[in-house]
Amino acid sequence: MAVEQKPELSTQTPQDAKMSIENKKFIALIGAILLGLVIWFISGGLSPQGRVALSLTLLAIVLWIFEVFPIEITAILLSTFYVVLGAANTVDAFSGYGNETVWFIFSALVFGMAIDQSGVGKRIAYTLMRFSGSSFKSMMIIVIVVGLLLSFLTPAGVERLLIIYPIAVGIAAVFVKGEVKGSNTGKLAIAITYLAGNTFGFAVLTGIAVNILGIGIIKQILGVEIFWSQWITWFGVPLALTTIISIFLAFKLFPPEEGVMTAHKSEAKEEFVHQAPMTSVEIRALIFLLVTLALWVTDRWHHIPSWAVAIFSAILFCAPKFGVISAEQLKKIQFPIVLFSGAAISIGTVLSKTGVANWMGKVLLGTFIKPDMSNQMMGAITYLVGAVVHVPLVESKTAAAAFTPAVTAFFQTMGVQSVGPAVMSIISADTVALFPYMMMPFLAILGLGYLTMKDSVKLLSTYTAVAIVVNVISCFTWYHWTGLL
Repeated sequence: MAVEQKPELSTQTPQDAKMSIENKKFIALIGAILLGLVIWFISGGLSPQGRVALSLTLLAIVLWIFEVFPIEITAILLSTFYVVLGAANTVDAFSGYGNETVWFIFSALVFGMAIDQSGVGKRIAYTLMRFSGSSFKSMMIIVIVVGLLLSFLTPAGVERLLIIYPIAVGIAAVFVKGEVKGSNTGKLAIAITYLAGNTFGFAVLTGIAVNILGIGIIKQILGVEIFWSQWITWFGVPLALTTIISIFLAFKLFPPEEGVMTAHKSEAKEEFVHQAPMTSVEIRALIFLLVTLALWVTDRWHHIPSWAVAIFSAILFCAPKFGVISAEQLKKIQFPIVLFSGAAISIGTVLSKTGVANWMGKVLLGTFIKPDMSNQMMGAITYLVGAVVHVPLVESKTAAAAFTPAVTAFFQTMGVQSVGPAVMSIISADTVALFPYMMMPFLAILGLGYLTMKDSVKLLSTYTAVAIVVNVISCFTWYHWTGLL
């Protein structure tokens, strides 16, 4: 008779686990310092300030990836060492913290908390369920369609995410028995929020600020105007395909809990029917939401910047008496994400002013691109080089602002038509985001607390991998057929 063997129990104590994590962080710290030193020695073509700036930036990226220190501590240390080691002056090193984008991110976090705490997000989700099928997947399709439509209406990904987020999370809350945060269903809802609410916008000229910035640079340098219809003809199909494939893969990355995919909305509909009337808090939250959306959609008429609308909205949400969230709830906002975003913008300023961005573009393009290559091959290589350059340049607008002029100048020197490669540098800035700090709208999502840093890297890396494959193939097919390359 066989003797049943009992599984061995882990002998690792919580103290041992903590020591293991500390050891890994220490190794990452040593590795980051060594990487910084290596970069210093191999970047001889840069000025002394540029070499220090590049070394410190890559060191900080490693510290962020492995979470050696809290992200806000690394952010402040980076700006401090820029100044101490002579890479930048104080104004440039801390420039990101005074940038309006940082306070757009902060306002976004206030907005998200207000929608969540008021309960209006869940109510919106219940209402939309009446127009969907009976499954979780069909309700997610509603979210995707909303994201696609909003890409034509609002010029910033953060805005669209704030509109879509309460709908997606509200739907997840219906199907999850228990807390949504920490569940795979909640993670999937947030992943679809990001993909549907942000990445469709890359294919619309007015769908994201990077596109508008990029074509402005091209017009200023080359005198060539790119029209809305041209942009969507070039990029509509490849980027829609990239987003749809990524949404499919998101279901694989974050498979919902058992029963969610097969559940029907009968219970949810029953809960909707028997819901109590809207509370005064829900009514106020809904009014503020609609007013904010109306101001974002009509910004071409009133000219109030998106970030200013977001700040005004945040003030309304946390105002005493007629607001939605209390002072105690406001303290729960993820302020480290705000400091993190400030560092991301500061990096772009420092690397641009020290010549690192221009140097990297010339070194990398000159190494791989030869005069006898086809336009399609040049476009593909430009896109891939842009993907590499984007990592130290951090934020997408910074990557476009620094790399697009370098690309244009390089191809002009070669005597080659440079509009196609210049546009590919913009799309590279749009679609490459391996880490959260490379895409400002994602920082707003990260700050909501549904995704961990590891989850974020998984999602962004998957999207980037799909984008690279689709865009490189498109250089030899779609972009060539439509006359871009």
